[in-house]
Amino acid sequence: MQGCVFIKKGPDYKFRVSKPGKSVDSSDLNDFIIHEKLGTAAPYITGSAQVPAYSNVHIPFDRVYSQPALILLKPENVVAYLTQFEARIQGDMASMRIYNHTGTSRFVTYYVYWNSIGG
Repeated sequence: MQGCVFIKKGPDYKFRVSKPGKSVDSSDLNDFIIHEKLGTAAPYITGSAQVPAYSNVHIPFDRVYSQPALILLKPENVVAYLTQFEARIQGDMASMRIYNHTGTSRFVTYYVYWNSIGG
């Protein structure tokens, strides 16, 4: 059976869902229903941060953005629940804070997606 979903983390981030009958190993982006080069499918900002217990970290962006759509958080070796971890875009739209509401310091990977880019 051919795979239909491919996810690769890191600086060379990839997220692909192949068309029926096509392999996720294809290098032709036309073989995919969705892929990382499609507008909102591609995260504009990714990274990782150590978030201390019952604390938060500030993540500056390299520019001002508008209309944030979604922030995905993935703590290492634990399932993320909204009551435990959250991220908030700051009022200046040029940074965010990741909050850890647990008693354990966690290394968190984040992915920020946007509706549109301003500035």
